[in-house]
Amino acid sequence: MLGDENEEMSTIPRLNQIQFEGFCGFMDRGLTEELYKFPKIEDREILMNLKEIVLRGNLYGTRNAFICAKGPGYVTAQDIILPPSVEIVDNTQHVASLTEPIDLCIGLQIERNRGYGIKTPKNFHDGSYLIDAVFMPVRNANHSIHCYGNDNEK
Repeated sequence: MLGDENEEMSTIPRLNQIQFEGFCGFMDRGLTEELYKFPKIEDREILMNLKEIVLRGNLYGTRNAFICAKGPGYVTAQDIILPPSVEIVDNTQHVASLTEPIDLCIGLQIERNRGYGIKTPKNFHDGSYLIDAVFMPVRNANHSIHCYGNDNEK
């Protein structure tokens, strides 16, 4: 009852109804072979790290982005080249560690959606892959209810 009344009166949309930008695919360019055959890339979970990066912007359709970095060194979100309408909330987020002098170049696809975009893993002829996307950067929110009226009222 009380929950139903509050839901009707609330003007705050549910978090799963708000649209956000997220990474939804990548262009291979030999990446999958490099991840498993070469010890030069220390962090084998690049795609998982990319899903943790929170994007902000006003994007329509699917756009391309790129990570280009030279090893040895750390690859962070700052190394991602984005379309002008998108920005990264925290540029210091870790993407990968390169232990040898190699060139890492990954093409990425970004789209705007809501919730989670579960994709069937599929390799296209151009070497691109769809990946599960996280379009909900807010994972936890706290709230409290306060009385702003007269405390003496009954």
